[in-house]
Amino acid sequence: MNNRLRELRLEMGLTQKELARLIGSTDKNIWAYEKGNVNPPADILIGYSEFFGVSVDFLLGLENDYGVKTAAPMGDKLTASERELLSDFRKLSPYLQGIAINTVRGLTGAGAGDLHKKA
Repeated sequence: MNNRLRELRLEMGLTQKELARLIGSTDKNIWAYEKGNVNPPADILIGYSEFFGVSVDFLLGLENDYGVKTAAPMGDKLTASERELLSDFRKLSPYLQGIAINTVRGLTGAGAGDLHKKA
């Protein structure tokens, strides 16, 4: 588990201190989790899961495909193009998913730091 936690953080280019702030922990705890000295409590595992878009099972080593949840409730409402796009998106690492999301937000003007708004 500790290797997965570290790899996800590094893929996002975050320091331990930055990640700690984002998921509600401390840099000392992040260091201990990544070293395998301490197992993170459930709330921290959930924080990792939500932040990186992976399942807790993936973090625990029970899944190898990031454990990305499917969108079953909306599955029947998606067009063929949307299903294809979602399928491709799920194949990306969490880091690349973040880039894809930011790109789409920039194109649609939905991002917080939107650089594409008309003046």
